[in-house]
Amino acid sequence: MEAIPDDHPVWVTSADGAAEHAVPDTAMTPGAELHAMCGTRFLPAAMTAPPGKTCPECLAHLLVPEPREPEPRRLWRRYHAKH
Repeated sequence: MEAIPDDHPVWVTSADGAAEHAVPDTAMTPGAELHAMCGTRFLPAAMTAPPGKTCPECLAHLLVPEPREPEPRRLWRRYHAKH
């Protein structure tokens, strides 16, 4: 799931207790299946359930920045146009 800049991740344990996934706060809907940042769809556990193991894919998604396009080389173009 692609998060938008205003999204803040919330860690939610899955109902099966296998993992704790990062879910954008804007995607939190009561009684609905949640879509984690790693792409997993799951039902949330009760709020009294202990936290599960942190999902490594969600964690990697949050820690690794998205690749950006390189900046244009304007100085090279100016130099090349004059010579």
